[in-house]
Amino acid sequence: MEKSVFKYKVEPQFVDFTARVSVSSICDMILHAAGEDAHKRGFGIDALAGNNYGWVLSRMCVELDYLPEEYSEFTLYTWISDYNRLSSTRNFTLVNAKGEEFGRAVSQWCMIDYATRMPVDMNTMAKAHEGNMVDAPSPCERPRRIGVVTSDPVTEHRVVYSDIDFNRHMNTMRYIDIIFDTLPIEIPERLSAFRLDMNFMKEARYGDYLTLMAQEQDNVYQFAYRNEAGEALCRMALEVK
Repeated sequence: MEKSVFKYKVEPQFVDFTARVSVSSICDMILHAAGEDAHKRGFGIDALAGNNYGWVLSRMCVELDYLPEEYSEFTLYTWISDYNRLSSTRNFTLVNAKGEEFGRAVSQWCMIDYATRMPVDMNTMAKAHEGNMVDAPSPCERPRRIGVVTSDPVTEHRVVYSDIDFNRHMNTMRYIDIIFDTLPIEIPERLSAFRLDMNFMKEARYGDYLTLMAQEQDNVYQFAYRNEAGEALCRMALEVK
């Protein structure tokens, strides 16, 4: 089995004030390719819906050497390298028009039962994974475990209609946009090479009231979302290189 190939162009709606693709938009493109590839191979959200199951992202990391400029084009390669009872690993590389690799990503997914919101044994998808695995390693270090963030809150957020996706929980890109909203504007303005790690522990649902903590050390910005009950929802680490 070969890697799947997707072509993308950085349209104006994907860029920020620097006329380069925003971090949330490039992550959106990466996740779009994951969904499209799963659909084409017969185990997308439509195939899982019959059992009232769905895919959810549990961990992800993205490394970019630079942020592509408006109207630039790139090719994205994606493949599944392995899975176990609890998660499936999908990988990505991004290559520019000159044929140079400028980005890498690794995502880890689990299935949930929509009725219970609990994980489903991945072995139920064993037949779907057969014939769809690629014998190629992940292109970078897999998502790192992010520790507890103990700082004071930097912002609060109520989960509203525009935050939620088809899984009825807060969209990954919203988590990213909110952390960037808390950073000094000079950070996204000067951002070039970086690594972003994301750990998702619990869903943020419509109406939930979130608190975001943040701390910085040695050019690594760490963030942690928690709900009103104090439960950890999502942790992120942005390493600026």
